[in-house]
Amino acid sequence: MTDGMVRKWVRQFNDGRTNVDDEARSGRPSVVNDGLVAKVNEKIRENRRFTIRMLFDEFPQISKTVLHEIVTNRLNYRKLCSRWVPKMLTDVHKTK
Repeated sequence: MTDGMVRKWVRQFNDGRTNVDDEARSGRPSVVNDGLVAKVNEKIRENRRFTIRMLFDEFPQISKTVLHEIVTNRLNYRKLCSRWVPKMLTDVHKTK
């Protein structure tokens, strides 16, 4: 963090700010919400041998890049032997 950013935060807290949560900003709202992530997860569980292109056909209002971000970052799936699986495997899963 730069010195200027530290000074900015100190000034804001001295002026009465009490938390570090992001404040509402102007601009286009994100299309990604918990409901959408749940729908994408349902589609993945229906067919684990999916591609991002197949998901794009199901959700044409969302770009392929955003779908990839949902799958990899929000749902924590990764491609393994042509199947998407959760990144966090337990010891039981690893022995199968």
